[in-house]
This record gives sequence, C-alpha cells and structure tokens, in this order.
Amino acid sequence: MKNEILKQALGIDVSKDNLSMCLGIMNADLVKDFIPREDVSNDLTGFKVLLKWLKKVSKGNVLPIVVMEATGVYHEEIAIFFHKKGYQVSIMQSGRVKRYAQSLDQRSKTDALDSKMLSMLGCERKLSIWTPPSKLMQKLKALSRERSTIIKEKSADKNRQSALNSSAYSNNKELKRYRQRLELFNVQIKEIEQEMHKLTVEDENLLRKMSYIESIPGISFISAITVVAETAGFELINSGKQLSSYAGYDVVIKESGSYRGKTRISKKGNNHIRAVMHMPSMAAVRVNPTLKIFYERLKPKKVKPLIALVAVQRKLLILMYTLWKNEAYYDEKFEQKKQQENMFLAARDRKQLKVESSL
Repeated sequence: MKNEILKQALGIDVSKDNLSMCLGIMNADLVKDFIPREDVSNDLTGFKVLLKWLKKVSKGNVLPIVVMEATGVYHEEIAIFFHKKGYQVSIMQSGRVKRYAQSLDQRSKTDALDSKMLSMLGCERKLSIWTPPSKLMQKLKALSRERSTIIKEKSADKNRQSALNSSAYSNNKELKRYRQRLELFNVQIKEIEQEMHKLTVEDENLLRKMSYIESIPGISFISAITVVAETAGFELINSGKQLSSYAGYDVVIKESGSYRGKTRISKKGNNHIRAVMHMPSMAAVRVNPTLKIFYERLKPKKVKPLIALVAVQRKLLILMYTLWKNEAYYDEKFEQKKQQENMFLAARDRKQLKVESSL
C-alpha cells in the first residue's frame, strides 16, 4: 500500500529552443520522488524522445499530468502533442507559478529547478485541465494579435514622423516614406478586421453569442472579438474572479503591521485583454448609464482617475463574460430591478417577522 502511486506529474520548463523536464511521483505516504532528464529540443524530434522516456520511467497505471507555464507561443506545440497522445495537460499562468515558487522559498532559478517545481505543483494541487482552442478561435486569436502588433508599429511610426516634422533637418523624401508606411498600416488593419468579421459571420453560434456582448453600450466588435479570441470563447473560465485574474485585473494589497502599501492590479495576466479594454471603458463612462454612475461614484475616492477607469474595465469584462455565459442581452435597468427586488424581499421579511412576533 505504501508503494501505491497516487499521482504523477511531468513538469516541463519551456523555452524557444529547448524543453527541460522532471517527473514527480507521489505515493500513498505523500512522499514525492523526482526523476529529472536532460533537455530535449523544442520540436517534434524532441517531443518523441521525451514521450519515449516518460513511458519508460513513469510507474503504475496512473497516467502523468503534464504541467507547463504559458510562454507566449513556445508551449503550444508540446501541449497539443501530449493532448493528442491522451495525456491531461495543464497550462499555468506565470503569476500563479511565481506565487507557488515563492511559497517554497526557492531562491535560485534554473530550468531544471523550474521543471521540478512544476512537477511538484502538479503532484500537490488539483489543476485545471487545458483543451486546445478550436481552429476558429486559433484563427481569430492570430488575427487579433497581428492587428495589435500593426497598431503598435503604426503608433511608433507616427511618433517618429511627428518628431521628424519638428526637426530642423527634416527630409521630404523620408517624410513621404513615413506617410506611405502609415497608409499601408491602415490598409492592413482594415483587411484584418474584415477577415475577423467574415469568420464571425460564417459561424452562426459565434455570431449569436457576439450579439450579446455587443449589446453592452461602449463595446465594439473588435473589443468583443479580441476578448473572445484571447479566452477561447471563455472555454476554461468558470467565474468572474478567475477571468479577472487571467486578465491581470486581480487586486494586490500590500499591508504589514502599520505599513500600508499601494493597492493595485497585479498585471500578471493577459495584457492583450487589458490593452483592448481601455477604449471601451472610456466610452462606457460616457454612454453606459450603469457604469457612468459607478465611475462617478468611484472617481473622487481615487488619487488618479485612471484607477477608477481600470475598475470600470474589470467590471465591463466580467459583464461581457456574464452575458456570454447566460446568453442574454444587456439590460440597462438590471440594477434598478435588482434593487427593487431586494426591497420587496426585505419588506416581505419584515412583514413575516411582525406576524411571527404577534403569535
């Protein structure tokens, strides 16, 4: 019984070119053994070598869970490879991995130590299981990120052009090339947006669900489809709190004794979602009745108006998730109805107490 295997977890530290790995095995006594392996290449050849080694060293009938940290795009191929082979895969956000590492008082940081730490995490915790996004969501996510990259390049070029215009040594030919590049950026952004529209219209279910989110005042098609693509249609999101953490809107409080640090959002999450939520939040505080009241109530209490705007972004994101999951359109009188319902329930309870006390 002591040698019975309770759980096995393969921790993989992913980089662009290599994979560092360690297999953690936990028995019935909760004792953990770790089996490291030398790095393999982050390609199909390396994946096959890794799979062969894993089958050789894993014990019992318990199939190991594969645990890795989200690293841009470099973890995607190995995650899909193991998923196709029938293994459970868990992809961890960097913030959660960092907090777990801190709990171990792990001061050094190497690929080998990180892979061991991930395998330990997989043995000790119940992790969310990852599933690959649909081809549609993969396409939309790729288009969304391409659009984001072009917008950043366009902004940088506009700043350079502005600086050149103010320079005493400006060159007309150079300015012309800047204008041509900016025109090209605009054409490409328009092409990408049209392609995103086309993909959405071609999928009846996605089009229907998108209409729920777009019913929110201040939310545009681009904002909505970016959030949907980055979350794979909220596929692995189970609550508003989880979504806030995934997007980096979770609040970090630093207090110790008499010390009171600044309260801020963690930003340890998907920065693409945070970037695309900025403009909708600015529109929402002007045209969305509920969020306008929320913003105006919160703004005087904050040192900077931007802090109140971030709170609006978080509230707006959770609202998008709620409408998507409930398949409901935005109701601007929802808060009023909720207050009236609460008042009715309170009055009913008071009446019931009076009746019971008179008996």
